[in-house]
Amino acid sequence: MADDYYTTGETARILGLTEGRIRQLLLAGELEGERDPLNDRWRIPQHAVHARKEQSTSQEVARRGADAREWMEKVELLRQELGRVEGRLELTAQAESTLRENLEREREALGRERERADRLEEELREERSKGFWARLFGG
Repeated sequence: MADDYYTTGETARILGLTEGRIRQLLLAGELEGERDPLNDRWRIPQHAVHARKEQSTSQEVARRGADAREWMEKVELLRQELGRVEGRLELTAQAESTLRENLEREREALGRERERADRLEEELREERSKGFWARLFGG
């Protein structure tokens, strides 16, 4: 008859809980058990322990399934966000390329303008180096 029952320690090991938690479950009536009239220790029927184990296992499987669905939804949302980010990155790369091309054209135009300004400055210096009368009469 004693073989048909578990102690709180054995029950705790089987269910993966602490002995204190097992005692809480017994006192709350969430786990079937009775006190031994001779030593006042808890005796927990094996069938109650195994039923509790099966119940917690099936709940764990259901929770894992729900967790898996939740993670899959998160992965899908992240994929969508990644697609949006990649699209923005591509647009940014195109804009950067366009800006670089425009900057290069502006630099080239600035170089041409600088050359023209240098030529005009040189012409001005040459004109100033001529005497007043030569400038006046084109000589």
